[in-house]
Amino acid sequence: MKRNRVINLVEALRGNNEKISIMFGLLAVGFLALSIYIFGTQAKLSWLTFPSYLISTLMCLYTGCRIAEKNFWFVRLFMFLNGIQELLTLVGWIWVLYLAQENPEGKYSELANLPFLNLISFFLIIFLTTFASLIISLIGMNRKIQK
Repeated sequence: MKRNRVINLVEALRGNNEKISIMFGLLAVGFLALSIYIFGTQAKLSWLTFPSYLISTLMCLYTGCRIAEKNFWFVRLFMFLNGIQELLTLVGWIWVLYLAQENPEGKYSELANLPFLNLISFFLIIFLTTFASLIISLIGMNRKIQK
């Protein structure tokens, strides 16, 4: 049977712990997108979605680090989800900066009048958490390869 380099989802999600960890990862991606959208449209940090994003990311990392030593396909899927979070953060940053600079149709006056330091601090917090989760997943993969 020919082996390929794509993600084998059957092997990656063979146990219940893997499914729970990936569920937390998908929730983290959703809460991250919702946090960026709310910040872009209302120019304020959502006190419901942002802590939910942080908690689901931490739960994904906590449950996923134990599995990473046993299941190489799970590590690839885990890294893929963390990479999606990183890309979503960068795209969201560009989108919010566009709304703040251009202010299309005058709908985003709160965002246009927001101090630039608040924009930077919001996305620095999000970027650092997604970058840390990506680094943790890369370390997990490197540890598996060395054994």
